[in-house]
Amino acid sequence: MFEKTISLEFSTEIAVDTQTLFAFHTDTTNLPKITPPWIDVAIVSLELPLQKGSRIELDIKRFALTQRWDMIISELLSPKLLCDKAVKSPFKSFIHYHRFESIDKGKSILKDEVLFSLPLYPLSLIALSFIKKDMKKMFDYRHRQTKKLLEKNNV
Repeated sequence: MFEKTISLEFSTEIAVDTQTLFAFHTDTTNLPKITPPWIDVAIVSLELPLQKGSRIELDIKRFALTQRWDMIISELLSPKLLCDKAVKSPFKSFIHYHRFESIDKGKSILKDEVLFSLPLYPLSLIALSFIKKDMKKMFDYRHRQTKKLLEKNNV
């Protein structure tokens, strides 16, 4: 009935070209490498090759609770955009855009934009500040790890 969409954006400059950044994010074996240690993610099923319409099922364990996420790749435009959309998650809606922008030949910007709405709005707004803080912490970690892994391999 009621819904408020929240938008959060995170960006980091990384010393690699957009094709390398895109390839890293579309290689699902890299997900555990950039997942924070306080989150346990298991890939339950995955349709490969990754393309528009591919489905991904994840079990995500946080705070001793495991929740199944059913995701679909809604957009895939090499080497600029990867978008996954939750079909099933703890959120009422959840869309995650991974954007890869070229700065110059060997530098790119990784931008993650998350659009989500909470279930039971407006009652769930009580948790919004915690959710924002938690997502910031998670994406800060993911961006630091991505930068570290890619720039180390690009020396």
